Amino acid sequence: MDTFTTVNSDGTVIIPKEIIEAYGILTGAQVHCVMNGCQLEMRFVGTKLPIPKTKSVSGYGMVNIEHSFAPADFDAAELFRNDRPGY
Repeated sequence: MDTFTTVNSDGTVIIPKEIIEAYGILTGAQVHCVMNGCQLEMRFVGTKLPIPKTKSVSGYGMVNIEHSFAPADFDAAELFRNDRPGY
């Protein structure tokens, strides 16, 4: 989600409703503010992680296999036996 909000004269920032609902932020929630270079991170203590509405697109390092490529009777230990024909 990419959204903008403004700071009022009291220094209050209104958090958009979509973010409040996605993270389960309640009135009186504790906020941990972290200055990270030119970014300000607001970490809400005791909230839930949002559930993504779409499937993750990164998937780096993830493997999804629909079926097995090895025969059902395949035994990897057989590859290391010395009494196989030809060895």
